Parts: sequence; C-alpha cells; structure tokens
Amino acid sequence: MPKPVRILAFDISLGQPGVALLEVRNGQATIIDKSNIKTTTKDSIAVRTSIVYAWAVYFIERNRSKGFDFVVRELFQGRTWKQNAPVFAAWSAVDQALNVFNLAYTDEPITPGTHFKIVAGNGKATKQEVADSVRKWTSFKGEFASDDESDACSLALYKAVKEGLI
Repeated sequence: MPKPVRILAFDISLGQPGVALLEVRNGQATIIDKSNIKTTTKDSIAVRTSIVYAWAVYFIERNRSKGFDFVVRELFQGRTWKQNAPVFAAWSAVDQALNVFNLAYTDEPITPGTHFKIVAGNGKATKQEVADSVRKWTSFKGEFASDDESDACSLALYKAVKEGLI
C-alpha cells in the first residue's frame, strides 16, 4: 500500500483564519482535520496575532505526529496598507508557529482564483460552490465551521492535483 501524502493548508487572515490537513492515498483525498479561529476587532492587532499564533501552534501540535509532506497558504493582495497590514501580521503569526516545528511553506502562496478554478471549476466560484466541491472531492459529509475551513481544504486539494496525487 502506498504511503499517504499529507498536505497542511492555511487560509490566513486576521479576522478568521482557517487551516486544513488533508491526506491523499491511492488518488483519494480525505479531510483529516480542519479548524478556524475568530478574532475580534475590539482587540489590538498584537492580541489578535497572538491568538492566531497560539491557534496555529495548537493545530500543528495536534497533528504533527501524522507528518506533513506539503505546507501551503493562500495569497492575499490588498489594495491598501490598511488591508495588507492585518493579513501580513497574521501571516507572520502562522510563520512563527511553523518555525516552532521547523516547518516551512513548500510553495509560493496560491491565489484564490487558481485553486478555485481547479477545485470548483471556476476561478470566481462562490464560497458555497467551493465548499460543495470540496465535499465532492473528499466525500466529506460534515459541515464547515467557516468558509476559511473549506478554502483551506481547497488549497490542499489544489496542491494534490498539482502534484499528480489525484
């Protein structure tokens, strides 16, 4: 039996980042774990990034015994510093969490349109279309707590397709 390949994928924002761990075995993807955390704008960016960091460390620790073959994240390009600064603060928090475990991204960030096109068949797919497509690819019957979880799964599925695993 071939060794399973595991893909850790982050959809990073400061407001509600999502993460997913997918396993691909014999051409079939399965969601192993997924999570999100919601922060509030009532807190400072320092508090919010600390929450994102702790959440990412916890998720990685909870799953690290399974191993990660690939680590990917979604690209974000805001039009202003007010859009970019919070997201890049969250990116830094996740980067620090990865560094704790001596992990690094295995790819450049992936644009939403790129993974949506492969997974949902449309680069401008709605969040519901992405979630429905993830369910089809993975046979997942449960609910996603947020769009960020299904987006993270979509990122991992895109990586699996790109690597020829499915």
